[in-house]
Amino acid sequence: MKIVGVRSSGSTGVAHYAGLLAESLASRGVEYECSEAPVPGWDAHWHLANSSRAAVWQAPRHERPYVVTVHDVVPRTRALTPFYSGVVYPLAVRRAARVIVHSRMAAELLAARARVALDRIDVIPHPAPRLPPLTREEARAELGWPAGERVAVLPGAIRSVKLVAEALAAAEHTDWRLALVGEPRDRELVRFARDHGAYVSAAPSDNVYQRAVLAADCVLVLRRNSVGESNGPLLDALAAHRAVLATATGAIPEVANGAAELCGSDVPSIRRGLLTLADDCRRSELERLAASRAAELDWSESARAHAALFTEVFGA
Repeated sequence: MKIVGVRSSGSTGVAHYAGLLAESLASRGVEYECSEAPVPGWDAHWHLANSSRAAVWQAPRHERPYVVTVHDVVPRTRALTPFYSGVVYPLAVRRAARVIVHSRMAAELLAARARVALDRIDVIPHPAPRLPPLTREEARAELGWPAGERVAVLPGAIRSVKLVAEALAAAEHTDWRLALVGEPRDRELVRFARDHGAYVSAAPSDNVYQRAVLAADCVLVLRRNSVGESNGPLLDALAAHRAVLATATGAIPEVANGAAELCGSDVPSIRRGLLTLADDCRRSELERLAASRAAELDWSESARAHAALFTEVFGA
C-alpha cells in the first residue's frame, strides 16, 4: 500500500502525530507519506482537526475511497458550529469510506453531530507519547525544584477552563505545592498563581514541559464541562507513569481506564483528591496503573489497527 497522510504542517500536534504514525506503519511494511495535499495514484488518509481543515476542500475532489481521522469532533469556538454542520461534516466526514476517532465518546459525539453511522467509525486510541528516561529526581534537578517537596503539576494552557484557581484554592493548607506548565492564555491567572506560591513555567519548551511532568508527584488533569475527545496532559502523565488526579469530564475517564483518581470540578472535591494522593501507597498504586495503561496505548498497536483498516478500505 501507498498511502498519503494529508495534514497541515502548521498544525504542530497533528503533524507530530502523523509523523509518528508514518514511522510506526513503516515497521509493518506500509508506505505512508505525510503531505499537505493528496498525491496522484496514492490512497489518502486525511487528518481533520480544528487547526488542520484542508480535507474540507481537498476531499470532495478525491475520486477514490478515503479515510479521515477526526482529531477534533467539536469546533474550537461555538461560532464555527454552523460551518461544521453545513460544510465540514457533509463534505469531509460523511463522504469518507471510514472515519477514525480516538475514543468511544468521540465516536458517539460524531455520530450524533455529523450523522455518520457508528459502524463506519473506528475507535483507535491516541497513543501515549515517548518521554525521556529520566527519574523524578533527575527531572527536578534539571528544573531546579527542591527534591523534598510534594508537587502537583497542572500541565497545558493556563486558563480558567483548566480550573487553575480552583486547584490553587484546593491546595491551600495542604502539603501540596502546585506547578503550572503551559501557554499563559490568562495573564491574570499567571499572576494569581505566582502570588499563591505556585511554580509557573509559562510558554515552556518541549524539554521543560516534559521534565515538569516527569518531576511531578501527581499530575492534575482538570477540566470544566469538557467535551474534549482526547487529552494531551493525561496521555503525558500516563507516559511518565505518574499518579493522576482528574475530573470525570469528557473522555478523561475512558482514556485513563482506571489509572486516575477522579474528582469533581469544585474546590472541596479537588482538595479531597489531593489529600487522597498525599498517601504514598495510593500514589504508588496509581503510578503502577499509569505504566500499565501507557503500555496499552503504544504506537505499535495503533499502527496495527491502522494497517488493518487501510487493508480493508484500500485492499492489500
